Amino acid sequence: MGKSEYIIQFGGLTVGIHEYEFEVNDKFFSKIENSEVKSGNVKISAILTKQNHLLQMQFNFFGTLKLDCDRCLKEFDFPVEGEESLVIKYGNPEESNDEILVINEGDEQFEISHYLYEYIVLAIPARRVPCEIDSEKFICDKETLGKLNNLISDDESENKNNPLWDQLNKLKKINKN
Repeated sequence: MGKSEYIIQFGGLTVGIHEYEFEVNDKFFSKIENSEVKSGNVKISAILTKQNHLLQMQFNFFGTLKLDCDRCLKEFDFPVEGEESLVIKYGNPEESNDEILVINEGDEQFEISHYLYEYIVLAIPARRVPCEIDSEKFICDKETLGKLNNLISDDESENKNNPLWDQLNKLKKINKN
């Protein structure tokens, strides 16, 4: 793999504030294994505050991701935005956690692509059904919904004819009393 464009070189920087701009696109998402986001375009501005023994980064991002509707699987554009911060300090890298990145003494750069991906994915809601938010802009795929409803009704009719379900339904009635 070639040189990453998501490396922050802080060795030799003066103490103070430094600004960076990044763009995350389809190429970025395609490199991430098992990514739930396959494509998108997100612009990220990062402000690095360098102190003597500590670095602080503030990330602001906005853009659009291509996601699938949880109900009908139709692809839609989802607007994403957010802000996150990361503290970088020297020490034992095994002491790193979600908010603090610990790097070895003497390191002069670090890769932020992993953090950018996590920040973007964390801005995506757990439930993605855009027609519930704006039914005028997004209409679910009626063909897929019809197939899904047929599968559900077929399962229910199978359950009604199955003697195992009769026994379970009797237990449900007993528990209600």
